[in-house]
Amino acid sequence: MFHVKQSRCPHILLINPWITDFAAYNLWARPLGLLEIGGMLRDAGFQVTLIDCVDAENFGNGKGYRGKIGPYGTGKLRRTPVAKPPILAHIPRKFCRYGISPGEFRTHLASIPKPDLILVTSIMTYWYPGVRETIEILKDHFPKTPVWLGGIYATLIPRHAQEVGRPDRVIEGPFARKHLEEITDLLGSPPPARLETTGLPFWEGYKTHHFLCVRTSHGCPFQCPYCASHLLFPGFSEEPVQSLARDIVRLHDLYGIRDFAFFDDALLVNASSRLLPLLENLRGKGLRLRFHTPNGIHIRLITRKIADRLKDAGFVTLRLSLETVSPERMRRLGSKVTLAEFDRALDCLVRAGFSREDIKVYLLAGLPGQSYSEIEASVAAVLARGVRPSLAEYSPIPWTPLWNEAVKASPYPLATEPLTHNNILLPCGGDEITKERLDTLKQRIRAAFASSFPEDGAVKPELPPQEEPDEGHPREKPADVGEPGYIAFAEDTE
Repeated sequence: MFHVKQSRCPHILLINPWITDFAAYNLWARPLGLLEIGGMLRDAGFQVTLIDCVDAENFGNGKGYRGKIGPYGTGKLRRTPVAKPPILAHIPRKFCRYGISPGEFRTHLASIPKPDLILVTSIMTYWYPGVRETIEILKDHFPKTPVWLGGIYATLIPRHAQEVGRPDRVIEGPFARKHLEEITDLLGSPPPARLETTGLPFWEGYKTHHFLCVRTSHGCPFQCPYCASHLLFPGFSEEPVQSLARDIVRLHDLYGIRDFAFFDDALLVNASSRLLPLLENLRGKGLRLRFHTPNGIHIRLITRKIADRLKDAGFVTLRLSLETVSPERMRRLGSKVTLAEFDRALDCLVRAGFSREDIKVYLLAGLPGQSYSEIEASVAAVLARGVRPSLAEYSPIPWTPLWNEAVKASPYPLATEPLTHNNILLPCGGDEITKERLDTLKQRIRAAFASSFPEDGAVKPELPPQEEPDEGHPREKPADVGEPGYIAFAEDTE
């Protein structure tokens, strides 16, 4: 167990619960929101301990677990098949718990001082079985310690989170200064003041790092109808450039890490006053950093100047959010980009020195009322430009602008059973968009890049083994915590 030891001060335990799903993959996934809360508590003088149930390498048994790690730090998660929930019983794949075993979890709990408060985060709404199991074990081991549940699931459907998870309290929305004051009041007295504070997230909660995450802003000025960013973090705020640059340098120096993933939902918004000054500040420090954008960046905001700066700064993983080439669908999704702007952005990136194989383009599939021909046309348009489409199957998110339409279009009980939000069901695809038809498109994409296409910019991905049809290929699921970095769908990394 990795924690900060301090005498005579309240002890707070941070928990990232298990993922329970048919597929999951560590694509620069860390519970950044939970780690930011941990950093705030540490700097306030509390004793902080972290257990990340998803991370078997750091929190597994004595030898831990280390799956194959890609050159940029991504990798597979340890998985254990568990019983499928009845409503998912028809899916011909293994349903798994990703991360450490319940026994390992209990061993960790037995090895730490009794906490005065436990903070549990949550991510996808349909991962709630892992949240429920985590809280059950916590309450069994520390029956008198209050458990607070926050994060995405808790924010979007708090009543379900309360009834199913049974925490002592559900925290809706982002963790704020008022919550820190409530914790101080709950625990009786403020902890001893720290002589030094870092302002960094609680990265010391992990023993081993292969990458780190950073965010330059919170929230998003856009309100895409499929996205919950504005619900999870109302408004849009930006971090000071000087402190961001200082933090990145400190993290590199502390952990020797070159790979940083941006968790921003709107990385290029106000780039001239935020991202570009940040990259300029880092320039010339000789750090040879590599940057990644798993959440996707806004195509319309890419200029030749920005493309040049991204290339010069060491961006190696670019994900562009095109979504569709249908003009009508583009309009309904907020008119954020046109096909002509996509062509201009690609030209800027290629002229800046990016290979077309460095670029992956997100396309939405399975939206309510969407036709297969629309998805097929979008895939064809992206392939014709020599870059790789990435089909992102739509997952309905409660209370987003598209939610009511999704509930009406789906044969599944979206409003009462969050397990049906899982995109593996194609819950709003109907007869038009089926797994078989999407698999045909994915095979076409694989064939177009069959010679060599890097999953994360350097390694050709493995195709699903024929003898294990349930294994599939891992979907990109950002494992953020109560974060605007949450994506409304999970991507199949062909």
